[in-house]
Amino acid sequence: MTNAECGSDFPWLTQKAWAVARYGHPVFRVPVDPGWGCPNRDAAGRGGCTFCAEDGGRARQLGGEQALVEQVRRGAAFARERYGAEHLQLYVQAYTATYTSAQNLERTVDRLLNEVPFHSISFGTRPDCLSAATLRLLQRWNADREVWVELGVQSCHDQTLERIQRGHTRACSEAATRLLNDAGLHLCAHLIFGLPGETEDEMLASVDWVAGLPFHGMKFHNLHILRGSPMGEAWLASPFPVLDEVTYLQTLAQGLRRIPANLPVFRVYTDSPPELRLAPQQVMPKGVFLHRLEEYMRRQGWRQGDDFTGN
Repeated sequence: MTNAECGSDFPWLTQKAWAVARYGHPVFRVPVDPGWGCPNRDAAGRGGCTFCAEDGGRARQLGGEQALVEQVRRGAAFARERYGAEHLQLYVQAYTATYTSAQNLERTVDRLLNEVPFHSISFGTRPDCLSAATLRLLQRWNADREVWVELGVQSCHDQTLERIQRGHTRACSEAATRLLNDAGLHLCAHLIFGLPGETEDEMLASVDWVAGLPFHGMKFHNLHILRGSPMGEAWLASPFPVLDEVTYLQTLAQGLRRIPANLPVFRVYTDSPPELRLAPQQVMPKGVFLHRLEEYMRRQGWRQGDDFTGN
């Protein structure tokens, strides 16, 4: 559904507006970190994508030492106390949420679903980490509650994927997208703007590529260079230009215009701990960035989807 159908005049379709129109209420996430690692790292945890820090993108409130049930209890209590949340989504995240056996995934997630009456589930994963057994398991959960798969495709350019040591190709992302869509699951694409070597035209080409695939939502991330990541080590040795927030805002606005108007946008801005962030060193508070993006699109007379040319 579009913003107009949601009763919103916002320049892009926010997750909250979409959720209220779709379900009748907002949905709040409860992140959980099972600590399963990533197929793109060795047994000692070394390697991985060059932008990824040692903690694999863990939510800051998790700590990494709590039992899974305790993580869920605390996360649910936090969402209820801070936001008055009544409808919760289990968000299995950090590293790769499907990087374990189907049996272990089933046992773990079923235990958490028995702990809290989650409205839906979302798994953050990679295009190359979806076994047939895992796919059947996702379908089983999807029969009872909505299951989302957040797929980190990051870029459509194989030279970029190789440069950042992503460990998969564009073709792999396309195959995984179609496989998950054919299985009846809900898909959210992750794209990163500002990856080293990419031009603005190449970033927007990735947007056009995603817009032509059967995704049901999108997340945009602006690159942050983090201490402890291979990219961070390279930056410390020889600092290189990083996409500034004004350029990111302007490029993002064009990207939003090029995706379908009915595609909910779950994220448009990256957060990172200041003590870990090497670049950009000065960042806007999230609320300020969102306000400026909204103002910029309104001044330009732009809205999500008004430059979308696909089907």
